[in-house]
Amino acid sequence: MVLVVFVSFVPEREAVAESPLQYIHPMRRRDFESLGSVTYDVLVVGGGIHGLMTAYDAAARGLSVALVESSDFAAATSFNHQRTAHGGLRSLQTARIGLAREAIRERRTLARIAPRLLRPVPFLVGTYRSWTRNRLALRAAFRLDRWLGRHRNDGVEPELNLPPPRLTSRAATLKLFPGVPQEGLTGGANWYDYQIVHTSRLAIAAAEAADARGARLVNYATAIAALKDAGRVAGMRVRDALSGAELDARARITINAAGAHAGPVMRMFGADRDVPLVGAMNLVTSKRASDIALAGKAGSVMLTLVPWHGRALVGTGQLRALAQPGSAPTAEDVDAFIADANAAFPALRLTRGDVTLVHYANVPAERGPRGAPRFFGAPLILDHARDGAPGAMTVVGVKFTTARAVGARAAAAAARSLRRSPLARPSARLRRTTDTDRAILPGAGIADHEALAIETARAVHLEVAPPIVRHLTEIYGDRSAPIIRLMAERSDWRMPLQPGRPNVGAEVIHAIRAEMACTLADVAIRRTELGAAGHPGTDALKAMAAIAAEELGWDAVRRDREIAAVDAFYRMPWQA
Repeated sequence: MVLVVFVSFVPEREAVAESPLQYIHPMRRRDFESLGSVTYDVLVVGGGIHGLMTAYDAAARGLSVALVESSDFAAATSFNHQRTAHGGLRSLQTARIGLAREAIRERRTLARIAPRLLRPVPFLVGTYRSWTRNRLALRAAFRLDRWLGRHRNDGVEPELNLPPPRLTSRAATLKLFPGVPQEGLTGGANWYDYQIVHTSRLAIAAAEAADARGARLVNYATAIAALKDAGRVAGMRVRDALSGAELDARARITINAAGAHAGPVMRMFGADRDVPLVGAMNLVTSKRASDIALAGKAGSVMLTLVPWHGRALVGTGQLRALAQPGSAPTAEDVDAFIADANAAFPALRLTRGDVTLVHYANVPAERGPRGAPRFFGAPLILDHARDGAPGAMTVVGVKFTTARAVGARAAAAAARSLRRSPLARPSARLRRTTDTDRAILPGAGIADHEALAIETARAVHLEVAPPIVRHLTEIYGDRSAPIIRLMAERSDWRMPLQPGRPNVGAEVIHAIRAEMACTLADVAIRRTELGAAGHPGTDALKAMAAIAAEELGWDAVRRDREIAAVDAFYRMPWQA
C-alpha cells in the first residue's frame, strides 16, 4: 500500500504566528568549541545512559556541566541490551536485597519519568523439582518481592500498573510456553516487568533533559588525555572526531562514565585501576513472538525470550572469556549462543538466517566462585583521590534500569566534593536533592499526541495521512509536532522515504537539527529507530542519506561512506 500525503501549504513563518501551539525547544546545536570556553564544575566522559543520567542530575543540582562522548549518545552498551526494565528478581534469588530494592524503585521511576516509552510485559518460567527452580523457593521469592515492591505502582499511570507475581499451574504453563521442557515440570511462575519499547528514544530524552537543565553535551568528542594542575585532575584534552581539532575541556570534577573504556580513562587519570570486561550478547530475530516473555535455562545459563515489535529478542548471553574494549563476537560465539537459545526455548528453532541483528557489548565483569568471569553484580562509584588523582571519579554501571539512581549518586558525590573544595564557585547554590526521579523526560510523557499532531498539521495547512500520524506519535510523542512543521517546509521532507512505509524525510532533518545526529547511523539506527531491529532497507537508507547529505554538506564520497558504515553495522560475524 502506498501512503499518500495531501498537502495544502503556506509559508512556515506565517503558520507559526497563527498556531496556538507552544514550540518544543530542540537540543542546542553541537558546539565543540564551547567545551574550551569556561571551566565547568563537572565534566562527564561518556555519553551512555549512565553518563547522560549523571550529567542530567548534576545539572539539576545547579552545577555547570559538560559531557563528551567519543561516538554517538547511547550507541554502545546502552544500545545493546534486551530492552527490559527489570525489578530485581534475580537479585532476590541470590539474597542481594539492597540491589533488588533499588531495581524495584528505579523500575517504578522509569515508569514515572518515561511512561510513553514503557509497557508492561508478562514473564513466564517453568518450575521444576530442583533446588533453585522449585515452587516453594519461588513462592518465597515472590512473597518477598510483593513486600519489597508494595509501592511498585505509586505515582504510576494506571495503564502501567504491574500485577504482583504469582505461580501458575502446569497446564497453563504448557499452554503458554511452547516447547517448555516437560521432564520434572511442576508448573510455572509469572511476573511482570517493563519493556522499554524505544530504548534509543529514552536515551535521547535523557540527553534532552540534561541539555534543558543547562548541560553542554557534545558527541563525537574523544577524551585523549587528562589535564593536571598541581597533581589534581582538572579536565580532559578532547579531540573532535569530526574535524580533528583539539582543545582543553577544564573542570573542577571529572567523572569517568566511559563504559567499556572506563579502564583506559582511569589510567589517563593516573589511577592504577582497571575494569575487567566480558562480552554480552542479545539476538534480534525475524521469529515472531507472542505477547508473553519466556525464561528458560541452557545448562547453567538463564536466558529470556522477549517480544519486541513482534519479533523474538533473545538474551542475554555471556562469552566465556574476558574481553578487550572494542572486541567483537566471532561466528563461533554467535553459533554457540544460538545453540543455547534453542536449548532454552526448543520451539524457537533459531538459525543463522533468522538473526537480523546481533546486539553486542563489552560490560563490566568480576570473577565468579570458580574463577570464570561473570557480569558485575553491583554498580561502583570510585573517588580517585584515594588513588592519587584528586578531582577525578569513575562510575561503573551495570544496569540500564538503575542508571538514573547511579547517576544521581555520582552527581551527589561530585556536589559534596565541590562544597568541600576551595575550587568551588563561591556564589554557587547547589541543591542537595533533585527532581530527576519524578520529572517527566522530554518527549516521554503520556498525552493525546495524535490530537497534537493533527492540530499542528492543521495549523500549518498540511494534511498528513493517518498512518504517518500514528507512526510519528508512536516514535516521537509530542516531538511529532516540530517534525510536522518541518514537513510543511519542503515536499521531499513530507513524503515517505520508501513507498508503503510511514517514515518521512522530515525525521532526518529533525534528528540533525534538534537531536544532534551527525552521521547516517545516528539517524537510521538510533534517532528514527528505522534500523533498530535490522537493516532499514537499501532504498530507505539511500533516501535518508540524500537528505542528510544536503543538510550536512556531504559530498558524494562522504554520502557513500556513510551508507557503507550503516551496511557494515548489520554485517553478521560470519559475513566478515
